Amino acid sequence: MIRPLEYCVNKQHIHDSVDTIDNRIVELLALRKTYIGKGKSLNDEQNGEQNIIRNLDSNYVLLAKRFHLPIVFIQSIFQEIENYINQDFIAKGYEQQ
Repeated sequence: MIRPLEYCVNKQHIHDSVDTIDNRIVELLALRKTYIGKGKSLNDEQNGEQNIIRNLDSNYVLLAKRFHLPIVFIQSIFQEIENYINQDFIAKGYEQQ
């Protein structure tokens, strides 16, 4: 459970909230990967829409600014995510051959 910050009165409350946040981050990364996979499978059918999926770089800048985080930090996180997902799809492609 993510306890509202104003109700965190000890380190265990903070620890539990951070653990929940970390779990949600991983859960959302797995969900994101699933959506990207679906998008890639639709790529053949709807080739023009691939630009919509891939035109996310400018979105990272907006996200970083909205949440007051360094742009380079956010871009590097998403670059690592993309590297992982692309590596995974490349590996699966080789397995299917």
